Amino acid sequence: MANSCTPAQINRFKREAKRFHRASDISHSEALDRIANSNGYSNWSLLMKHSGSDDKAQAMNSGPLHRFLRTPAQMRLALLKVPEPRGWGSPSRIDSAKAQVGDISAAFVSPHNAATFAIEYATCLLTVPRFKVYSAAPVYWEMRSWLPYGCQSVAGGARIIVNRGYKPVGQVSNDWAKYEDFQHLHVQLTPEQCEQFKAPGASAGYLFNDGCAPWESRSNAAAYLDRLRRLRDALRN
Repeated sequence: MANSCTPAQINRFKREAKRFHRASDISHSEALDRIANSNGYSNWSLLMKHSGSDDKAQAMNSGPLHRFLRTPAQMRLALLKVPEPRGWGSPSRIDSAKAQVGDISAAFVSPHNAATFAIEYATCLLTVPRFKVYSAAPVYWEMRSWLPYGCQSVAGGARIIVNRGYKPVGQVSNDWAKYEDFQHLHVQLTPEQCEQFKAPGASAGYLFNDGCAPWESRSNAAAYLDRLRRLRDALRN
């Protein structure tokens, strides 16, 4: 079961739902349900039923969380290939798509935040009935950069949440990154916990491999979303 929420968290969730409702074509109640779902509850009523004081949850959410609030309509646009660049010396179509993706590695306040953001992203993606992810579309590079690929071991027995490029999750460039500079993405997980969310055929702690990458198919994305929820559960324990 999801951890209970503090009154401060409840108030923040309400503000987020109001902003989501105003920015999209969904009702306010549906926005509340989506916020609840991204925090481990099936609907807003259940979240409220189990709300209360929880020091661990409060500590986990000690800063302003970086949230994913794109609407389904906006997601459909981000799935489109970018226009073909024109003019001599123009970047490639793929490079143009990648250039539209911002670096958010410093925006996450914790590994739990990164997992929640990814759950919100994958949930929004799956609202699109039929989709194909092209390398010339921003979504492809967002998924490779913003979403957790796995938990890479670092010195001292800790792990860091990394993206498909083995960079700190949220980093877009392939520039060298010192894992020790991203302490906010470090976590202590046991081998048993890493087994809980690994993909079939993947190493412990890794949520997918080249055979089940979430951008390859809708079924892969749905299975990845399930593993993300298990990752978030492990990060709560």
